[in-house]
Amino acid sequence: MPGKNYRKTSDRKFGRKFGSKSGSPYGQKFGRKAREDFAEDRDDEDVPSAAPAPSQRLSSVESSFAKLWESLFSSPIHLDSALSKLPVRMKSILAQLVPPVLLRPASLAEKMGIGVPRDEPWSLSSEKKAKWRPAQLIVARSYTQMSAGKIETDPVAEDYPSWMIQEWEKDWGKESAADLVRLLAVEPPLSLRVSSKKNRQEILSALTNEDRLPVRVETSRFSPVGIRLSGYAPVLHTESFKRGEFEIQDEGSQVLAAFALWPEIFKDLLQKQPGSVSSSFSLKELPSAKEFYSKTLVDACAGAGGKSLAMGDLIKGKGRIFSYDVSATKLQALKRRATRAGLNNIKTLVLSEGQESSALESFKAKADLVLVDAPCSGWGVLRRNPDIKWRQDPKVLERMPVLQSRLLDTYSTLVAPGGRLVYGLCTFRRAETIAVVENFNQTHPDFEPILGGFVGPGPCDGFFMYSWKKK
Repeated sequence: MPGKNYRKTSDRKFGRKFGSKSGSPYGQKFGRKAREDFAEDRDDEDVPSAAPAPSQRLSSVESSFAKLWESLFSSPIHLDSALSKLPVRMKSILAQLVPPVLLRPASLAEKMGIGVPRDEPWSLSSEKKAKWRPAQLIVARSYTQMSAGKIETDPVAEDYPSWMIQEWEKDWGKESAADLVRLLAVEPPLSLRVSSKKNRQEILSALTNEDRLPVRVETSRFSPVGIRLSGYAPVLHTESFKRGEFEIQDEGSQVLAAFALWPEIFKDLLQKQPGSVSSSFSLKELPSAKEFYSKTLVDACAGAGGKSLAMGDLIKGKGRIFSYDVSATKLQALKRRATRAGLNNIKTLVLSEGQESSALESFKAKADLVLVDAPCSGWGVLRRNPDIKWRQDPKVLERMPVLQSRLLDTYSTLVAPGGRLVYGLCTFRRAETIAVVENFNQTHPDFEPILGGFVGPGPCDGFFMYSWKKK
């Protein structure tokens, strides 16, 4: 394109320092699941009266991708929701093609010889990102190459907005920033949380031998109720899931729920800065939950209830858990999930944003445990939700610590003397984690710090958690 300055490998500021030797994080999907979908298309060619020509099939994929891609930038819809609106076969195909583009646009474009103007796509407006031509070319070429197997690329710094890389370097140094570039471009595993009513080994055996899932299945090293799958598998169709014997939940999220109950047992897992979990940590079982059978717990920003459900199950369905959120829709989803899991110890309450204090006046100083799993930048789940980095505005992120501090201030008033306050986030951004904790420590001398730190990203999602005791 005349007048444009295009990136070349030699121009890269970070060079091979940010490269990965592991190949494409989506290699396994391209090598198995996507090939199956492509094979189905090829089988259709044996029925001339019903099958479109190859060029027509490609045209259909391009058209569907263009509509889905534009929806990501014209509305607040997430990728999973956008995919769910597609016909089953097209959903299956685009579920393999779209995440790699969102995760590694620069490295994929270079691999395929597609020219990308310097600073794109990150310098573009949302309107122009929605029409970004290289994304369309990457998807088209990826689709035509599916039958050849995995597409290998090395993640590079240009796969992320430059302002994001700069903040990672400022917070954690260049070496850690390089690790984050690599870790957040790896395909996330699928993790399950097994119900306390079932034996984890029995569920693992059922998934492996009875359901014959087409991926490696193993127990989690640092969540005693966790099972990790090496990739995507149709677990929602298994009888175990239908019976409420497990939930889909990332290992890091499971750890946060257990940390809220027993922070001390995770002191050797938590790290001073983000990064892959140490391979030396292993936790086989959790302490007895009897101390919580008569306690009152609060999940202050419950959302759809992943932490509420985990805590409710870890305390064997005993005690009382109050789940608060400003979204009635999410709390309705929590109620449905609690019913399926057979948990009757969870109660929900819809709050109005900014008016939490008045609604919670009668609950002050009555909770034995309050978890504030606050809204955040979501950097710890970038590999699972890569569309985040395409839509974030750094100016908006500047306001996050103000919101998080307000929520901590508000919900800390619910903690009874001797009770526990826990702050949790799925991000590693210093301004939202360590800085918020330091500010709280200065302004709340009535709370005694216990411990805290980072978990992940790698192999789980990235989380920060911190615990205090009310004096």
